[in-house]
Amino acid sequence: IIESTPPGTRFPLGSARDPDIGENALQNYELTPNPLFSLLVRESPDGTKHAELVLEKILDREKQGNHHLILTAVDGGDPIRSGTAQIKINVTDANDNPPVFTKEIYTVRLMENMPEGSLAFQVKATDNDEGTNAEIAYSFSDTAKSIRQLFTLDPRTGDVKVTGLLDYEERKYYEVSVEGKDGGGLTAHAKVHIDIIDVNDHAPTISLLPVLNPVPEDSVPSTVVAVINVRDKDSGENGEVSCKMDGNLPFRLETTSENTYKLILASALDRENLVLAKALDREEAAFHELVLRAMDGGDPARTGTARIRVTVLDANDNVPVFSQAEYTVRVPEDVPVGSTLVTVTATDADEGVNGHVKYS
Repeated sequence: IIESTPPGTRFPLGSARDPDIGENALQNYELTPNPLFSLLVRESPDGTKHAELVLEKILDREKQGNHHLILTAVDGGDPIRSGTAQIKINVTDANDNPPVFTKEIYTVRLMENMPEGSLAFQVKATDNDEGTNAEIAYSFSDTAKSIRQLFTLDPRTGDVKVTGLLDYEERKYYEVSVEGKDGGGLTAHAKVHIDIIDVNDHAPTISLLPVLNPVPEDSVPSTVVAVINVRDKDSGENGEVSCKMDGNLPFRLETTSENTYKLILASALDRENLVLAKALDREEAAFHELVLRAMDGGDPARTGTARIRVTVLDANDNVPVFSQAEYTVRVPEDVPVGSTLVTVTATDADEGVNGHVKYS
């Protein structure tokens, strides 16, 4: 009997036979007491009694798939004699149960560097029916094409694999709808919330805005040479960046705001460490090569570098210097007028017009 059979349906059970006659012949049928079935006895015009099984309530194969009853035929003799027959009822499945997902909402966290082809998560639904009525096919529903390019769903197993490049910096969250349909056409739906987790896949970047380059060598300490901006596309600790400068140079970095620095001239001490001296000296170094390093807080940390060449502009800070402090010349008294007596030479460490020497 299929479980969708409506109550009131009758099932003929056939007739018992008794060779006796009169009161000793078949008089009635009896059925094992059961809440789902009752017995109806019908009598033919020739006096033959027939038993029919009547369904009283809806059957549910998922609760009970088999029923065992005993039909008893009794006569009217003294003593009463009876015969029995077993009634074995197999309840066959009807597609009266839709699929049910194990969760209404699945919450999934995926690392953005998940390799393509790897298993991201699995959805699972069950169906209390049997056979094809319990076979569930999975599919995406109400899901954008762009998401379908990133994830594929196995219609048989419910496995969802990554088939595209996940990028936290591009998109941090996805929501997909999954449908499960059984062989009889009944469906169930579930939502999947996918959070993309950031990994430290970006190195910091450094951008420079020159303010004063070349820099006059007589510039005072704290003169701003450049503004430096540091950025990292990652988030959290992966995006927290600090910046440092390599080497012992006459410059230092000063933080102005988050991820922004000023490159300024540092103060310098003379060799005796007694008084402040100028930071730059073109005559010692006409330019400085600076290496800036930005490091994020990831584990392992990633580093970005940038180079800046600072040219030192000459100032007239050097006096001419004679090759000798004193020249002694012996001149004969009869030397002709116009004769060259001595040549004096002076040099100036500055460049350009600052280094041109005139004599008087």
